[in-house]
Amino acid sequence: MQRKTVAVLLAGIGCLALALAVKNSPRVEAAAAQAGLFENHGDVGTVLHPGAVRYDAAKGTYTISGSGNNMWESEDDFQFAWKKVSGDVTLTADIAFEGSGGNEHRKAVLMVRQSLAPDSVYADIARHGVGLTSLQWREEKGDTTHEVQASINAPRRLRIEKRGDYFYMFLGEGDDLKLAAGSPLIKLKAPFYVGLGVCSHDKDRVETAVFSDVDLKISQPEPSAQTTLYSTLEQVDIESGDRREVYTTEGRIEAPNWMPDGKLLLFNRDGRIERIPAEGGEPEPLDTGFATECNNDHGIAPGGQSLAISDSSQEQHESLIYVVPVTGGTPRRVTMKGPSYFHGWSPDGK
Repeated sequence: MQRKTVAVLLAGIGCLALALAVKNSPRVEAAAAQAGLFENHGDVGTVLHPGAVRYDAAKGTYTISGSGNNMWESEDDFQFAWKKVSGDVTLTADIAFEGSGGNEHRKAVLMVRQSLAPDSVYADIARHGVGLTSLQWREEKGDTTHEVQASINAPRRLRIEKRGDYFYMFLGEGDDLKLAAGSPLIKLKAPFYVGLGVCSHDKDRVETAVFSDVDLKISQPEPSAQTTLYSTLEQVDIESGDRREVYTTEGRIEAPNWMPDGKLLLFNRDGRIERIPAEGGEPEPLDTGFATECNNDHGIAPGGQSLAISDSSQEQHESLIYVVPVTGGTPRRVTMKGPSYFHGWSPDGK
């Protein structure tokens, strides 16, 4: 069945009975030694094969093996190395899977979680075996998990940030990580758990991932801290509500529109109309001639040959409506009086 999607723009402020709650019995709790930055580890949910964590102090790596059916929908099964904390959190690490094969959606995650119950409220960045990377979250205990997929595939370095009640995903190949969508609001009560996890996405297998150059920072929220405006263009699946990042940038972009063939999106930024592949990439400006003060009132005509824009570059700098070819060109003025703003085409395009 074809998945129906809509394009939306999200502006974020930031710099996004048999099952047991956890397999840590008192005996296991006593046996688990403190490993590096984390206090303990154990299997969350129901797993057939116990997981393990090995910390190499000399290399500063965490090698985590985990089983489990999945980390999705309303229940999670995975191995988790954790620390109990309060406040704002930033967790960063390089992630690499060991070996090939296995389920393409095996997951290695950076996670912030309310509890060790399998249906807990949480947010994580999940690096899948196939390279897909997404910010996942469960807003209420027992609810269905949602996600926003990053446009970057198989990043080496990942960072999850909790600032107040908001979560953000940063990705890259080195220390210069870029915001990659996110900003869901997840309300956690202090204290909560932060750590590293692995799920095989196959209850009969154990998968292993290595987390290196791990950095954990914990701080108290700073309401007066300087913030930076980012905008994220995303596609939203109508049925599930899950999202996929198309483009993230510092500053403000507005009003996405689908091109008729579904292959391109239009949006406005700094007075210009820009277009970008719907699958992601770099935007390019559309030629609108003298109209260089376009606002967010624009739309494509039925039939897809023309684009209506609202621009305030002329006369008394009041907004006027123009029509240009959808591929770009000289604007043709439609309204004589201003201010006037485009709102919609009639079905016949006239």
